[in-house]
Amino acid sequence: MLIQFTVENHRSIKNSAVISFAASKDKSFEEYLLHPDEKKALLPVLAIYGANAAGKSNVLHAMMTMREMVVGNAAKVSKGQKLPWEPFGGTKEPTSFEMVFIFQGVRYTYGFSFDAKKIYKEYLYHWPNNKLYLVSSNDWNLPQTENAYRWFLEKLTFLMDEEPATSETVAQIASGDDKKARILKELLLADLGITDVTIKNTSGKIPVITTTHRIINEDGTTDYFQLLMEQESVGTQHFFARIGGWLQALENGALLVVDEIEDSLHPLLTRRLIEMVQDKAVNTNGAQLIFTTHDAMLLDLNFFRRDQIWFAEKNDETCATELYSLASFSPRKGENVRKGYLQGRFGAIPFIGGDA
Repeated sequence: MLIQFTVENHRSIKNSAVISFAASKDKSFEEYLLHPDEKKALLPVLAIYGANAAGKSNVLHAMMTMREMVVGNAAKVSKGQKLPWEPFGGTKEPTSFEMVFIFQGVRYTYGFSFDAKKIYKEYLYHWPNNKLYLVSSNDWNLPQTENAYRWFLEKLTFLMDEEPATSETVAQIASGDDKKARILKELLLADLGITDVTIKNTSGKIPVITTTHRIINEDGTTDYFQLLMEQESVGTQHFFARIGGWLQALENGALLVVDEIEDSLHPLLTRRLIEMVQDKAVNTNGAQLIFTTHDAMLLDLNFFRRDQIWFAEKNDETCATELYSLASFSPRKGENVRKGYLQGRFGAIPFIGGDA
């Protein structure tokens, strides 16, 4: 489970910016909270709001870049190749990333700083449940660095575009076991009218996905018709693309990182995806979700705690992204935070109009 992510000097983020899953003293929806141990309480979901170009997606991009440098293609750069360094403005300072997370009962802090040519600093700390280091090493029977590496490899799941997510959905349906049944159940709950999905040409680059729909006639008889996935609505295609990866992340207890969660989805479908992570009856393995959004309908203290809502705003003078939580404003219980946000009370909205 992720506790905290810190990024400095990446794209629009100049100074150190922190996003935290640590729960505040807010007493609302305490049943949402995840408890990796007796002392800690973590949030299952974080939403990041902000105007276009405010930098909210750059927070997620920083997380993705960090993962790429640990377990992705950027971890395999050869001599002479450049690291994925994207500093703020024209600065020559290194970029820094840090993750604080819990994996298999152990808390880790891992971070590094770098530029295009080299790694300047790297560190890894761990707290193995008050056991002596020698005892823990014997219990694990492997280097502590391997478990930290596995967290990046197994627990960080990015749904930043549709193709990888579609591949996961296709793979689960093609398996033909209970994973397909669960996907069909979610498609039915989403009221998309789909009763079955078949996959052909799974060995090819572009599988043929066919959906089956049911029609109940006026005389009570039932007819069925089929559509290719590309004939479905864009919203149906996007929900289908995401649901496989979503269910897999819930099963694995992973951290889902999603840019513009509402993209082409009906608000109730977006809400359903979030509810799956908030509901402990569904999310039984401690999965988490962080996403960016413009969907003001989700700004509801009857749905989110105050510490689950974050804002990204670009400084007028420096053009640097700043991050802050709704909890820092101490809104009253039951306050209409959607109205307050749209009125500009919390910042992080576009300025429209004004003198030319």
